Amino acid sequence: MHSSEQEVGLKFRIIYYPFMGTDVDPERLLLMARLCYKPLGTDDLYDMVWGSDASAGAKACGGTASGAGDQAVGKFVRTLISSGHLGALEHWYTSFAVEGYSRISSQQNDRHRLMKMFKDPDVPEWVNDPEQGSADLSQLQQSQRYVREHNFHYVVPPSFHQSPEFLQRFRRLQDGIRQLQQYGLNEAKLPAEDVRFGLSNATETRFVITTNARQLRHMFNLRCCQRAQWEIRELFTGLLAEYKRIAPNVFWRAGASCDDLGYCPEGAASCGRAPTLDALLEKSGMKRPD
Repeated sequence: MHSSEQEVGLKFRIIYYPFMGTDVDPERLLLMARLCYKPLGTDDLYDMVWGSDASAGAKACGGTASGAGDQAVGKFVRTLISSGHLGALEHWYTSFAVEGYSRISSQQNDRHRLMKMFKDPDVPEWVNDPEQGSADLSQLQQSQRYVREHNFHYVVPPSFHQSPEFLQRFRRLQDGIRQLQQYGLNEAKLPAEDVRFGLSNATETRFVITTNARQLRHMFNLRCCQRAQWEIRELFTGLLAEYKRIAPNVFWRAGASCDDLGYCPEGAASCGRAPTLDALLEKSGMKRPD
């Protein structure tokens, strides 16, 4: 089999979000956050989320039942986000599956499992500074120990097509690695967990991620940025478009940090698409404390 026939492209699919497969608006789950502002009983919360008409959601948000239920729910969700009550979003869970993704890019997912809450004490209160929630992300990934990679697929960076000679050499390299895998597994009878040491970073992997809306919004902040690695950005810009379709208010203003915050937190490394925080502070006659 020629190496180019083993090249794969990115594919993803959202496999779970609240009330998926029902007629219930997935954003209604966040109406539970009304408990923080109003003494609600267990039955009230249940009816509010699962109510078959718009009245429960509208009344919970201070509106009426006159056909404005969905709008009232959306307005409430946006208020949660704009006020910084992002803890409510941690109750909105989702799962998505990915294939046609390189092993090297998938390693970046682990970083999102290790995040800690932080807040820059030097940033003025009026600035909506990036604030990360405690990492809440679980991942299932195809094992290279239990899945034999004797006929693996691989990912080709688009830039390789700019140099036909380099692309040809890269494909030959993958052919050689495949032959080595087959020899190690079939002829030398070596353990698959050892033979996998010969695989390249371009080898395709497949995984499922389960996380909440708060963490996912933060991932969009980092991974939709113009400075993000191309494969990661392709995945998360695609996911962003799909989640905005499913829950437009939950993912209101979601995207690269500059889309969410209104400024670029990259400082001197900014791509110039949005002003930096220092530029905004200077324009307002303020500056960071020394």
